[in-house]
Amino acid sequence: MNHGQFFIGQKLSFATDSDLHTDIYETEITGIFPDRLELSISLHKGYLLLIPIGTNVRWLLPDQSSVFVSEVISRQPAQHTWSVTIPNLEKKEKKSRVIAIGSGKGGVGKTTFAINLSLALSKLGKRVIILDADIGMANVELLLKINAKLNLSNVLKGECILRDILTLGPEGIKILPGSSGVSSMTNLTPVQFNRIISGFADIEDECDIFIIDTGAGISELVLKFLEAADDLLLITNTEPHALMDTYGLTKALAYRNPDLKPLLVINRCETEAEAYKCSETFKKAAAKFLRLQPELIGWIYDDKRVSKSLKEQKPLYISHPGIDYSYQINNIANVLLGKNKSYEQPSGIVSFINKLKRNFG
Repeated sequence: MNHGQFFIGQKLSFATDSDLHTDIYETEITGIFPDRLELSISLHKGYLLLIPIGTNVRWLLPDQSSVFVSEVISRQPAQHTWSVTIPNLEKKEKKSRVIAIGSGKGGVGKTTFAINLSLALSKLGKRVIILDADIGMANVELLLKINAKLNLSNVLKGECILRDILTLGPEGIKILPGSSGVSSMTNLTPVQFNRIISGFADIEDECDIFIIDTGAGISELVLKFLEAADDLLLITNTEPHALMDTYGLTKALAYRNPDLKPLLVINRCETEAEAYKCSETFKKAAAKFLRLQPELIGWIYDDKRVSKSLKEQKPLYISHPGIDYSYQINNIANVLLGKNKSYEQPSGIVSFINKLKRNFG
């Protein structure tokens, strides 16, 4: 244990793996011994907090880059104390890759693309979770014919944990309904932040790729999501005003972080040549005026069957897996998996949430 992380009198927040204790709790260190920490039994909602022996505890420290865990080994209600094993670093598997998808305006097919891309990544063997971060719209659930009863706002209120709101979608993908709870992430209390961090740490091991379908446009929340992700993916179509709006979003991001490396997808192309022409125009403007080097990672032909699939609430990648549209989605998925290029190691969902917290602070 790094004793510098823990000291007598220190107040700590923690979460447990117990189905009966799913909130964020607080305690205080009353003693540090070679084999254990002694802690005060605190009140929670008017009751003594008696954590069962054998329960695993995850300590929620200000620096979430290192996660410490303990096991409850004794309780002494008469002395108002309980003891846990010396905290050890939690062993982590490989971290999830966070991909945030943005567009300069609505109506370019961002959510449709996010859903079909998620399905392609799942088909390629990856475990995918989508966060529907378009405030109040619930577009992902609507297009997948899913009626989510709980969302992120319920987690922030302490009514449930993050795992409870995960909703199973087609091909094994999972949806994390955001709704109005996403906007609350701009102003989290310490307890709410710990609820979010604990929840994402809990699901990190069952997610390879975490996709964020942001809202359209250039709101502060959208910019924060896009700049904090491992991969910033911009989608536009070939219409001049759509390209201009996407350029405006890129400009806003470049002003905040000139080292961003945006990835570009051109949607609703008539031909491959049209896709290249639009991307080259966009890339030249970004290089000249923003000193950025956006990278085209794919294009998608204009397919009239997309509109029908939206009405039927059945993604085209599922209903027509052999058409050009699905083939192109699959190509983009392969690029993002690193089959055609190498990426830096992903930072993980917990790191992503910490970046959001720092940015909003």
